[in-house]
Amino acid sequence: MNSELRTFLLGIVGVPLCLLGLFAAVYGDNTGAMLGLMAERTPTLLTGSPDITSLDGGFLANIAMSIIAMAIAAVGGVILGVGLIAEFSIVRHVSDVVMNVLRNSPWLVVLYAMLYLLPFEVEIFGVYVTISPFIKSVIGLSLPVAANIAEIFRGGIQAIPSAQWESARSLGYRRLQILRHIILPQALPLMIPNLMTIYAMLFIGTSLVVVTGASDILSAAKVIIATTGSETASGFYIYILFLFFLFAFPIAILTRCLERRIGSVSL
Repeated sequence: MNSELRTFLLGIVGVPLCLLGLFAAVYGDNTGAMLGLMAERTPTLLTGSPDITSLDGGFLANIAMSIIAMAIAAVGGVILGVGLIAEFSIVRHVSDVVMNVLRNSPWLVVLYAMLYLLPFEVEIFGVYVTISPFIKSVIGLSLPVAANIAEIFRGGIQAIPSAQWESARSLGYRRLQILRHIILPQALPLMIPNLMTIYAMLFIGTSLVVVTGASDILSAAKVIIATTGSETASGFYIYILFLFFLFAFPIAILTRCLERRIGSVSL
């Protein structure tokens, strides 16, 4: 049994048992009743709808936000990353400033900025388009992630020996041709583990979007706690922690596995 599989099995069994022990320590004789209540309210926590007939928020909204934000950030990050390795120094310097500002900005501050900087409604060719809290959250999350992806892109490109650039130039390849056909195919496998780590961080960061008014699992939990009483808050937040763990932990294990395989191939 390799180390990744052993870690996965220990985590997937050990962490739930620890959370269950914490749950039992909090609720004692009422543990069974509280577990029944959480099972009853699970559809609301997952979809924001008590009967799973529609997606009104909940945990699936967190997943959707993370996927859309990652897609936007990937495009923006590649564009910014190309700027970081551009031939023109002014493009490199501007890209570097943008990357460092976004990368070192607290995610919560960026989300608050999007909440107040972006209007609630914009007019596009005479049509009014509403910018919902969901959209503001996606944009706010994608900006710092794009900066991190740009740095990963630059690091992956720079990890390829410069001799390959020189050899390709001697064969008459232009810079973009070298980047597309020679450097990127080698650099992309090196970037994937880091990109997966960034996505896991992004997914966990979706727990912050409650400040924008977006309907996520925390906002659904607040509604449930308001109706069931504050004494149920600890149980529901432990349950939410468990759901986040179930989604993020396999990504972390897969990342470690890929890093080990890439390392063995490079050797």
